[in-house]
Amino acid sequence: MPIAEWTTRAYRAPDRFEAWRNGLNNSHLEWELAPVRELGFRARVRQRLLDGIRVIDCCCDPCAGWRQQPQIRRESDAYFGVLFKLRGREALRQDDREVELDNGDFVMWDSEREMEFRIMDPLHKLTLLIPKRRMKALLGDAERYAGIVVRGGDRGIKGIAAEALRRVSRDLASLDELRANEEIEPLLSLLATTLRVQPAPDTISRAHRDSFRRFCRFIETNLGEADLTVATVAVAHNVSERYLHTVFAEHDCSFGQFTRSRRLAQCYRELSQPGCRSTATEIAFRWGFSDVGHFSRTFKAEYGRSPREIRLSSLAPAVVRSPKDERPLMASVNLSDRDGLGRARDGSQSRFAR
Repeated sequence: MPIAEWTTRAYRAPDRFEAWRNGLNNSHLEWELAPVRELGFRARVRQRLLDGIRVIDCCCDPCAGWRQQPQIRRESDAYFGVLFKLRGREALRQDDREVELDNGDFVMWDSEREMEFRIMDPLHKLTLLIPKRRMKALLGDAERYAGIVVRGGDRGIKGIAAEALRRVSRDLASLDELRANEEIEPLLSLLATTLRVQPAPDTISRAHRDSFRRFCRFIETNLGEADLTVATVAVAHNVSERYLHTVFAEHDCSFGQFTRSRRLAQCYRELSQPGCRSTATEIAFRWGFSDVGHFSRTFKAEYGRSPREIRLSSLAPAVVRSPKDERPLMASVNLSDRDGLGRARDGSQSRFAR
């Protein structure tokens, strides 16, 4: 793809900022911009698609903007953005990480997470929009590094990565499209390696921990609903399904695993109540299972005994204790005394978080 150029110079001064709004959304995904008072806003964008990577060189006047769930949900593809600052002042915030970039620094951001930016001085930056699957093939836990700044003024591999990005900006128009893979693939490997040697970031951001707790509360409240799905939980919380999957994956489980475990736990609780009069089928349907055979198999795999055995034990005149090797019930997520990894404050873990 040849280089495409866009500039506000083609517009009347009063129309330039609105033109920039459209230009930004066409080049850097969708953003909402805060209004600016000054007329004659200046911006220029040069971009190319090289080996599946959108490479964007941008200069613009001070402005501010954000991506929230309405913008995120309208995107059909997911990217990691690598932003390299050549000149000016810009501050970024993603989740609970806020950074200000110096010249030569770069930061990776996640298109599926809310984000804000603020440009304080006229800015020149280079952005690589990298499909998530491509970056994760090189950096499997790439989400952890969103919002982590690599200081380009450092020596060693960080300085080498900064110089490589600087050359991409300088040579963008002349890069050979037919040999783009020879240029891009080593660059992505270099960026992934540079991020990997950064000090280990927090495993899970505060925003994701809070989201996880909200999702768990909602699931616990609606376990008996047969139509409890990823889609219904995502809609109820105004987030994308992809974001919900990401949050659960960071807690070492999936939506399906968590929901199934909580439903099984409630069924076990009812079946083991002394004098239980409901049948196993009635209890299974009450807690959202629709296939009795699947419920029985899953229950036995979880607890080592069938639902019928547990129910018969509850009907016995004497108290029947669980065998020593019986797997314990998965603890309910206590949202006040557990952290985002499912660990209790005493260091123990609920089963789904192991």
